[in-house]
Amino acid sequence: MIAIDPERTIEPPDAMPHAPRIAGYRVVRRLGLGGMAMVYLAVQESLDREVAIKVMRPLRHVDEAQVLRFEHEARIIAKLEHPGIVGIHEVGRTLDGELYYVMPYLARGDLSMRDYRDDEAGLAALVSALLDALGYAHARGIVHRDVKPENVLFDNADRPQLADFGIALAHDQAMSRVTGDGLVIGSGAQMSPEQARAGTVDGRADLYSLGVLTYELLTGVLPFHSSDPLALALMHAQDPVPDLPPEKAHWQAFVDKAMAKKPEQRFRNAQAMQRGLEPVRRHLSRAQGPVGRARSFVRASPPALLVAFGALVAVSVVTLALPQAWRVNQPPPEPVSIGLVPEANAAGASAADDAFAAELVAARTYAEAGAWFAPAGANASETYLDILRRAPGHAGATAGLDKVFTAAADALVAALPRESLAKVRERHEQIGLVADAAGRRGSPALEALPARAAPLAVERARAQVAAWNADDTTAWLAFAATLGATDDVLAPMRTALAAMPRTGVVTRDGNGPPLLFVPPRKGSSTGLYVMRDEVLLGDYTTFATQTGRAAGRCRSMLSPLRLLDRRDWKDPGFTQGRDEPVVCVAHDDAQAYAAWLSQRTGKRYRLPTLVEWRHAAQLAAARGGACELGNVADSSAAGGTRHACGDGRAHTAPAGRSRANAYGLHDVFGNVAEWTADCADAASGKACARRLVVGRSWRSGPADALDATRTIPAERGFDDVGFRLVREP
Repeated sequence: MIAIDPERTIEPPDAMPHAPRIAGYRVVRRLGLGGMAMVYLAVQESLDREVAIKVMRPLRHVDEAQVLRFEHEARIIAKLEHPGIVGIHEVGRTLDGELYYVMPYLARGDLSMRDYRDDEAGLAALVSALLDALGYAHARGIVHRDVKPENVLFDNADRPQLADFGIALAHDQAMSRVTGDGLVIGSGAQMSPEQARAGTVDGRADLYSLGVLTYELLTGVLPFHSSDPLALALMHAQDPVPDLPPEKAHWQAFVDKAMAKKPEQRFRNAQAMQRGLEPVRRHLSRAQGPVGRARSFVRASPPALLVAFGALVAVSVVTLALPQAWRVNQPPPEPVSIGLVPEANAAGASAADDAFAAELVAARTYAEAGAWFAPAGANASETYLDILRRAPGHAGATAGLDKVFTAAADALVAALPRESLAKVRERHEQIGLVADAAGRRGSPALEALPARAAPLAVERARAQVAAWNADDTTAWLAFAATLGATDDVLAPMRTALAAMPRTGVVTRDGNGPPLLFVPPRKGSSTGLYVMRDEVLLGDYTTFATQTGRAAGRCRSMLSPLRLLDRRDWKDPGFTQGRDEPVVCVAHDDAQAYAAWLSQRTGKRYRLPTLVEWRHAAQLAAARGGACELGNVADSSAAGGTRHACGDGRAHTAPAGRSRANAYGLHDVFGNVAEWTADCADAASGKACARRLVVGRSWRSGPADALDATRTIPAERGFDDVGFRLVREP
């Protein structure tokens, strides 16, 4: 993470001759500098809000592995939407081609600037908030791998937010060495032993780092110190956790378990660590009560004052004890019946004779209401576990828990075909946490659960394979294995997964254009590869030169003398760069380009249908203003109805300047409209003279929809119509 000092301008604007140029943003100053990226304070002009922009350092200073890490960071953060995780507004490239993403500007600094040594209640709240954020990320298969003070920022409401998932990994990537050369990723001072060994890493590595962070915030120092990275890693792997100061000893069990050397000895997950925080909270609550305040008074008072206070207490005790001594010698009163009928408990004794009768009744009430594991402090399992802690083997509590397991297992099986993986996995983890705490993994309902649940999880995984959804396939396969699905059942799906295209990952066919995979739409069995960019002027020039294809005639949509308009793709009536989409090409020109590209790459390229284009565009996921989504008719353009925003481009713009869509495709909602394969007059039985074009262009005003369509003559080019191609896997 890049450390940011909100009070200090690292570099004033006039000292930044090489500040990044990013469409729609005005860079104010540089906030921080890291090994692979720089962070700038900027103003998003369309919304007039301050943002932080993280820009990859010029590519000549970094290798391809670092570029991949940066893009990986952006994709991960974009997936996580949680109040305790720093979000991401936009991902793109600067006008100089450097990678960047836009985040909220959090001006209240990071955790390294704060002192919690005298604020244990505040520390407990902070740790709880971070556990909530980590639990959310872990449930989605993401491990942060660098939890440290500099990566905890505070928003304007002073709420902590976890930042910098740049070295985070999905669980299925946990064996990867991101740098490609064996370099261990993470911060040595907080690094878990398995992380230091570049071993298998899961969410428990983050819990270890949070344990280190807790120790540091309690004491002001790290638990292990060394200037030698190897020696420091050995300390984390071998040395016992140092003792906390006596006045902080109530945190020791929590920190020790979080920082256990072996992952299986730590808290099972973030939710279990939240439960482990409860004894600390109870201690802090008692410390604020009368007894706690009295102890604090005694520790802080001088001896002379304590002697005087002791004498006063002695006099008070004698005064109160004399009347009580007289009452002790009097006969006890006769008992009064209030008509209670005792209820039999599971052990055969009456509830009136059972010290836990009231708690058993409460637990049964919670269970009947479906409050098996939540809310905290008012659920059946927690009540039964509390009884078992005080009375191990209590028959009523054990029998009650078995009923909870039966009901929860039935609910899990019912939820598997319909609920999201996150919810199903949470149900399963809750059952496991309680079973482990009670030592009841052998409960009949739990022993029968794998045979009931695993086949349903396997079916969900098969459905994701059929939908070509690699990420969800990976997650469901892992969960099915957790439930007990065997390797011979999972192996065919794992094979299919290995060959499955991944969304968000750019690929090429040899020297062909950048492609992105779009999963199948509903009703289709296969996905498509779609060109990330519309066909660019430079690429079309290469095609025309190699094939000798003549330039066809082109119309301007606003030309009063269209028949006399002599424009073509070489001269559309305005100046274009080679990195801008080609215009003024007819439908036949686009098909000829597709045939040339197919021959060149050995793959079949074609124009998309209107249905395919709309599916790839992901209309429902489009969020933001007109100028954020694409290059449209705005204040930079001349004449007509225009959008109020402005991007400085009166005609076409370089590809990729606007925000990419949900699949990573550039300029779907602006720049140029695009030819489709659809014939507008196919019903007439004649040759297709008119074709459909779709999407907004640099001429589109406020009245044009994201997927606006129009019918135009197929034999002519137009100055606001281009094309992009698709190919089948």
